[in-house]
Amino acid sequence: MQMHEQLNRSAMPNGQYATQNPLMAQAISESPVFDAIAKEVEHDRELTAMKYNYTYTLSDSIVGQQTLPFFITVEQGTDFSCKWILGSAYSYDAAVDTDFPIPNSLGATAWAGRGLSLQITDTRSGRNLTSGFVTLETLLTPGYGLNFQQPYPFRYHFYRNTKIRFDIRNRDNANRTHYFDLMLNGFKVITPN
Repeated sequence: MQMHEQLNRSAMPNGQYATQNPLMAQAISESPVFDAIAKEVEHDRELTAMKYNYTYTLSDSIVGQQTLPFFITVEQGTDFSCKWILGSAYSYDAAVDTDFPIPNSLGATAWAGRGLSLQITDTRSGRNLTSGFVTLETLLTPGYGLNFQQPYPFRYHFYRNTKIRFDIRNRDNANRTHYFDLMLNGFKVITPN
């Protein structure tokens, strides 16, 4: 019996796997290891049918010295299991002086000052997902920078019909408008009602 003999990976009607060698077929069908692997593969197939990658986005702007609520709604049909949060922000006034200069790819620091902070709430449960307002550049990547860094792990399961509330505060004393983009990446999960 050759070790490199090819298996036909399609399942036969009785749930066993076909092979060209009857002895090997018998050894496989009696192997608890192979049975466990086959069950794991089947379980993964079933999960894939009920769970798929999905991204929610939110883009808007806010004038300086304002705090406004913005919402992402998880639809009725599926839950959303979030894994990562990403985002960026900018202002069109590129000459703003700032105590926190933001380097670009050329090493220059003449970019708009940082100004946004956010607070995240799961409105279904009323649970605050941040400890008050968090400065945008500490939570989101690339934030106000140009260089992409590792996205922030943001693991939370949102139930269907949930509104995710983002309270955005613009701390810019010159009342400049800041633009932002937020992205929640994770999995849509189909669950029984």
